[in-house]
Amino acid sequence: MGVNPASLQRGPHAVLPWYLAAGLVGADIGTSVFYSTGVLLPHVGYAAPFFVLAVVVTMWIFKSTYQEGTSVNPVNGGAYAMMLQTVGRRSGLVVGSLTILSYLATAVVSALAGAYYLSSLWGGAWPLWGIFAVAAIPVVTFAILNLWGLKESTRVVFVIAVFHFAMLIVMDVWGLWIALTQGAHWERLTQGFGQLTAYGVLLGFASAFLGITGFESAAQIVEEIERPISRSVRRIYTTIVVLVSFTSPVSSLLIIALLPEPMIESYRNNLMTGLALIEGGNPWVVALVLNAMLTLFAAVNTAYAGATGLMTTMGQQGNLPALVLQRWSARIPAFKGYPYVALPFMAVCLAMMAVFPGNVDQLGAIYGMAFLGVMISYCAGVVLTRLYHPGKVGRAEFLSRWTFNWQNRDIPVPPLIGAALLLVAEVTLVLTDHQARNLGLQLFLAVLLVMGMYRLGIVEGRMVKVPDLRLGMGRLRGCRDLPEELPRLAVCIKEFEPDRVVNMLAYILKKHAAAGPIEVVIFHAQESGESAAELEKLSRLISQQLEEFEFFETKDFILTVKVLPGNLDEVLPEYFRANPVTVVYIGTGTDAMQSERLRDHLSNELELNVNRIDEDALPKGPGIWFQQWLAERTGGAGQIEV
Repeated sequence: MGVNPASLQRGPHAVLPWYLAAGLVGADIGTSVFYSTGVLLPHVGYAAPFFVLAVVVTMWIFKSTYQEGTSVNPVNGGAYAMMLQTVGRRSGLVVGSLTILSYLATAVVSALAGAYYLSSLWGGAWPLWGIFAVAAIPVVTFAILNLWGLKESTRVVFVIAVFHFAMLIVMDVWGLWIALTQGAHWERLTQGFGQLTAYGVLLGFASAFLGITGFESAAQIVEEIERPISRSVRRIYTTIVVLVSFTSPVSSLLIIALLPEPMIESYRNNLMTGLALIEGGNPWVVALVLNAMLTLFAAVNTAYAGATGLMTTMGQQGNLPALVLQRWSARIPAFKGYPYVALPFMAVCLAMMAVFPGNVDQLGAIYGMAFLGVMISYCAGVVLTRLYHPGKVGRAEFLSRWTFNWQNRDIPVPPLIGAALLLVAEVTLVLTDHQARNLGLQLFLAVLLVMGMYRLGIVEGRMVKVPDLRLGMGRLRGCRDLPEELPRLAVCIKEFEPDRVVNMLAYILKKHAAAGPIEVVIFHAQESGESAAELEKLSRLISQQLEEFEFFETKDFILTVKVLPGNLDEVLPEYFRANPVTVVYIGTGTDAMQSERLRDHLSNELELNVNRIDEDALPKGPGIWFQQWLAERTGGAGQIEV
């Protein structure tokens, strides 16, 4: 099916009010309360609440960083867009691949974790096929909702996020009342510090950062957020950081202070369920499980939103097929989303869930590593933007005031601190979780390979199809739109002596004079080590000399130049597939037998007659005339100055 160019435009944005965007981000970050304390306990014991609090404090640093990044570079794509504009396309592709892996892991882990939480109401005895079936519901549902558009799916997520944080606040306030009026195990907090080891602190610090996964989501959809962007982003992150700053540390504190030790052990993987049981009995447990399931399912949509913002931006820039920008709204007006993002994303997520239904912990660790890498890249991009794009910085609505001067540039401190902390956490996780690292590396390389192969195919396709130079001669000279349907002949040359080129052209034009206007392609296979000066020499010969040469003024033809790197027997068939020719000519070169073998090989490969020209037997008159004409024009210098 062809792609309608009109459908590739972003069109009117589905502008999200800041509170809907906050719900989208909060749904992902909000899930951390269900697992962060349990992840920290093996490393730091009862000191877990303090590590949660420490990471919450760093969220204020990241808030400043992302406010500046979205203000300086208000385009979808997040870390990918930042690295693309500051470092280059290769780095952008690496970060883009890492971000896509991050969102795939987000969707898969959230969907599976939500299904496992729901199964806990039945004792957690569901078979894996049952877990997969339930986990597939949010993946398919949000794919369908995203066909309607971002705003429609985000409204659902907003309601879930409000319910989630409202319940957490009620639980935390009620839990504090119980702890202060009925007593609690406050001594555990000091015991926790006494049992810390340096290695445990390092692992705890790294694991605690998993509690802010999803923080970057607003940067992926910044173009969809209501204007002014700076104000909306500030409101989004202020709301999220304030809510998480209260609910996450307090919930962790109450788990340590209120739960008996046997419950901490038995509820290690769902400690919030144990807290709900202590505070309100079985009814609260049911409400908490439903809350966890819905919030985790809502985080699936955060992955869809982030992937859509990223992949459509990559599609606009040629790093993904333009098909990802196509919509169905022309045929179905209600479908304003991006089906060729949502549906393939859904398919990959379902495939990953089918392959890894019982590997939630491992996939969660992969997600954490990918997420940290993405945030490190964003922090680096903010700093590099200050260095390399002062014009953008000068127009930004928000800039961090905490800076220092380096090379006459004001460098922001928050992203430097944030990147350093994240880098320590990333290195720790990569070095300590070998299984997750190895699986994550394989998945990352698979994503990168697909993207790299697509980009390589695009570059090679353009390199082969687009001529290096195409000029009209005779009556076609000066035409803006040269005809494409003329018979095309290829003349393969190895050396660029002007008189030899003129002699070959004169011979071919005379031989095909009866055919009317033709297109002659001067084709050259550039071998490794060949000087670029030779190619410049050919370009100058065609564009500045042959076009003016009066011998060709009465010859109506198109003269095209195409140079491809590689051997002639390799690159000529590649060019022929994209640009069919009717006749091919090659010279004899210095070895007539080798030239004849090449002619036979090319004839077989191209399935057409390849002619070998004995250059020494060609009439020398046109070449001599050209040299005399050129000498007259240049005062004997023999060339035209560029």
